[in-house]
Amino acid sequence: MRTELFLAWRYLKPKRNAVSLITVSSILGVTLGVAVLMVVLAVMTGFTDLMKQKLVETQAHFQIRDKWRRVISDPAPIIQAVEAAGGEAAAVIQSPVLVQYDRRRLDMQVLMFGAAEQDLRNRLDFNVALRAGKLSLGKNEVVISQNMALRWNVNVGDKLLFHSAGRLTGLVKFKPEGGVELNSTASAYLPAEFTVAGIYSIGKYDFDRSVLFVGLDDAADLLDLPWGCATSVFGWGPDPFDQKALIEAIRKALPQYTVATWEEDNQQLLGVLAVEKRMMFFLLIFIVLVAAFSITNTLITSVYQKTREIGVLKAIGAGDGSVTLIFVLQGFLIGVVGSGVGTLLGWLVITFRNDIMHKVSEWTHMELFPKELYFFNELPAHIVPGDVAFIVISSVLLCTLGALLPASRAARLDPAKALRYE
Repeated sequence: MRTELFLAWRYLKPKRNAVSLITVSSILGVTLGVAVLMVVLAVMTGFTDLMKQKLVETQAHFQIRDKWRRVISDPAPIIQAVEAAGGEAAAVIQSPVLVQYDRRRLDMQVLMFGAAEQDLRNRLDFNVALRAGKLSLGKNEVVISQNMALRWNVNVGDKLLFHSAGRLTGLVKFKPEGGVELNSTASAYLPAEFTVAGIYSIGKYDFDRSVLFVGLDDAADLLDLPWGCATSVFGWGPDPFDQKALIEAIRKALPQYTVATWEEDNQQLLGVLAVEKRMMFFLLIFIVLVAAFSITNTLITSVYQKTREIGVLKAIGAGDGSVTLIFVLQGFLIGVVGSGVGTLLGWLVITFRNDIMHKVSEWTHMELFPKELYFFNELPAHIVPGDVAFIVISSVLLCTLGALLPASRAARLDPAKALRYE
């Protein structure tokens, strides 16, 4: 084994001939394949992990709703049932609203969350998230996002007008012959005026773009709902990633309500991310597969170049197994060296990924990862040791398998013919 390993390594040592150049290119192919696989899987894993973390930070761990999506007139018994099961809960009113700013301009992509101020303080880390003002949900006060403040050109203390979609639709009616007209029987309508008390930024683009917070009673007034009601009850458990027992206890205590976890509410998104990661791996493994074919070609060339040496080895007593092992080890060493350098290169790219991304964006004048699509300000990444080990083992195995064909050809060489013709 020691002799075969020594010869395999000697055959890989660079010399100024075509075989060594092909060997170097084969190692580079494995290196790039491993590095690309490592970077892509780390980014996909980091993206999924950060997405889950942001979902947990910006959503309730579970939501309790009426099965027919009706307003919950008295959420107190639900809150008590959740607390008895070991969780925490808060009544919430959530509804889309129209926000009027800068006189006549309207923003229709706004989701209003009505909640008690203390509940909001307990569940969202506003000590970090607040950018200006204070977290105050007093009478006719609103906390908006930094994204909204920039879009609407407003600051703390400025006024905003809120329109309820239900009230607006009540101002018009459909004509029997078609078209619409003002509803003369509708009562006078005035929008609700709110003062900006605080400005926050969570760091999740879609949340920052659309969500604002008002007091629970103000939300009820705006939607013409009675005080003390809720559209849903938000709940939180000790561990958002392991709450099966808690959810089962709550569902057993509240069979008349629907209890949906954050994973169930985002099942489609999380499923797409998981499928994307698997598809990326199976597509990019072909890079390593191409490198394995390159190794096969390299070693076939090496067999032709070293026919005389193979003949000498077999003439002095080397068996077919030893000759086969030399070339198999050569493919194995190419895989090991390429995978090792590729792992280091992948780690460097992942470590400096955001610097690289910003530089490429500057050179190309293109935003590689638009926040509007990916929701994050920087490119996330998480290196999973199990993924790296699987990539390295797969790459070394493919490279070793790629060496079997030329190795078997070398083992079948007749030493007499090899020495005669060489």
